[in-house]
Amino acid sequence: MNLDDQNLEWKLCEAYFSILEKNTSLQVSFEELAIAAKISKEQVEKIVPKQSTDYRIFFLKILISKLDSDVLTELREDLVDDTISSTYDKILEGLSLRFEKYIQYKPSLKILSSNSKQKLEVFLNVFKENFNFSFNLLTLIEKDQKCGIKTLKSLALNIVFTKSLEIFLKDENRDIDSVIRYLDKYLSDIEDLGLFLGIIKK
Repeated sequence: MNLDDQNLEWKLCEAYFSILEKNTSLQVSFEELAIAAKISKEQVEKIVPKQSTDYRIFFLKILISKLDSDVLTELREDLVDDTISSTYDKILEGLSLRFEKYIQYKPSLKILSSNSKQKLEVFLNVFKENFNFSFNLLTLIEKDQKCGIKTLKSLALNIVFTKSLEIFLKDENRDIDSVIRYLDKYLSDIEDLGLFLGIIKK
């Protein structure tokens, strides 16, 4: 996909979530997307699948991919001269920053996961994106490490994120202070288990 198509894809993604937040309907037409994104219907058809008007997972994957890329870029810049923070603190910072990026889209994310069935569908469909973020986060922070160990840690971080996401979606506050407290607790529990099993070394 060329840069113009990527920009168009992101423009449509933002349009979709703005529509979702306003009318809370998961059914969005080509015409609505074109009007919200201020582009032609033909341009929408170039990017968006034609077989459905339920674009939840399609646009959610685009959103997650873009926000995660932003998080990792920002974190990479923050860690360039950081020789003090522990691995634990860096991971906590990375996961916290991810939630900060999600705040803007919180109303839409709540709509997408408003019942147990939708939550399960969303979780299963974006598992790969969440795993990739955890894996890339560990690669950024811990550099060289055996792939098997990194995979196990990535799965553990995925669990931590998913549990914290539940708190994030239920919390009515405009900040993520309470989410970070739970995130810290869940991460600490995972670290203790990792130390016990020998997956994480002191």
